Amino acid sequence: MKYCSSCKKLFTKDNEVCDACSNPVSDVAPDSVVCIAEVKGTFIAMLENSLKDEGIPCAFESKDKDVYNSYNAKVYSESDYRVLVPFEYYNKAFDVCVGVGLATEEDRIQVDASTQNSEVSKSYEEKFEEKTGSKHRTWQMLWMILFIVGACLIIWGIDWIAHFFNPYLT
Repeated sequence: MKYCSSCKKLFTKDNEVCDACSNPVSDVAPDSVVCIAEVKGTFIAMLENSLKDEGIPCAFESKDKDVYNSYNAKVYSESDYRVLVPFEYYNKAFDVCVGVGLATEEDRIQVDASTQNSEVSKSYEEKFEEKTGSKHRTWQMLWMILFIVGACLIIWGIDWIAHFFNPYLT
């Protein structure tokens, strides 16, 4: 399966360039961000809540690359936004879009289950903790060592300054 990294569109056929933006396409990875549908700004809050309830990380982006926030939703409520999710969540996210009536089954791109990550059953937060647990401890230890070294340098610096000015003060 291929996708365009610029417009995030998926392709089932072997395209070399994207039909929409003429950029080269590449193989999709489980953590690649893909577009599953386009929705009006007024539906974003409802869809975002539905996707997050299912444990699906998502983002919304307009065609002029404005990322959704509460200000955009109020000002550009009738603008179209692309729904972006990691590829590994494509089928599950598309089911949510169909469930809330923002997409139809005819719009679904058939994704082979073997190309998607089998760890979708874990929540996004669980995957994040697995990947960062040891990194987090390592960074904590490095910051503690740097803090101790910095504190020692400050104490030694103050002691040196006091020792330097001591003859002039007495």
